Amino acid sequence: MTSFLLGNVADRLVPVLQTPVEDIIYEVLDQKGFPTRQEVRELRNKLDRLEKSLENLTKALGTLQTEVEQAGAAAADALERAGRAEASPAGPAKASATKAAPKAAAKAAAGKKVCKVDGCDTHVRARGFCAKQRGTLPGYVGSEGTTEHEAVTYMVDLAASGQVVETRYEGDEVIFLLPESDGRVIRAKVDDVRRYD
Repeated sequence: MTSFLLGNVADRLVPVLQTPVEDIIYEVLDQKGFPTRQEVRELRNKLDRLEKSLENLTKALGTLQTEVEQAGAAAADALERAGRAEASPAGPAKASATKAAPKAAAKAAAGKKVCKVDGCDTHVRARGFCAKQRGTLPGYVGSEGTTEHEAVTYMVDLAASGQVVETRYEGDEVIFLLPESDGRVIRAKVDDVRRYD
């Protein structure tokens, strides 16, 4: 009987005491710097949204990966078909050119430097050129610092040997553009840099 009476009293007191006790607990938590119930709820909502965004991103990346793998397979098939077509009897010249390109690439990959001149896969002797290409070459600064433009040899700069050079005229000046030297431009009077050999 006593427990019944105490139970009834407790049932009536719990709602009356619950709010002040909660207020005291939240005040202590607030003083200690703990997040409030509202802040925890907002954080939980943000985490849920982030999780959903990550799921969507994961799906998108999966789709992208599939597309990349399909494109890679298609490219490999195209290369294989191109290799078979060049190896056919109708194209032996093309097949030998195709075989030469991988050789040059293999040499370069093996650490052996090949000549800078397009189509020449000979081993480099000095300043980026092979022995047979070391003279004055149009479009390059040769090993002596010279270049050839419109059948005329010009002294550019010995330090630029082996670099690509673009040459043009402006009035009585010749202009050398060296893209490999951060776009360096050398301007000189034609007669001052012209070589007479």
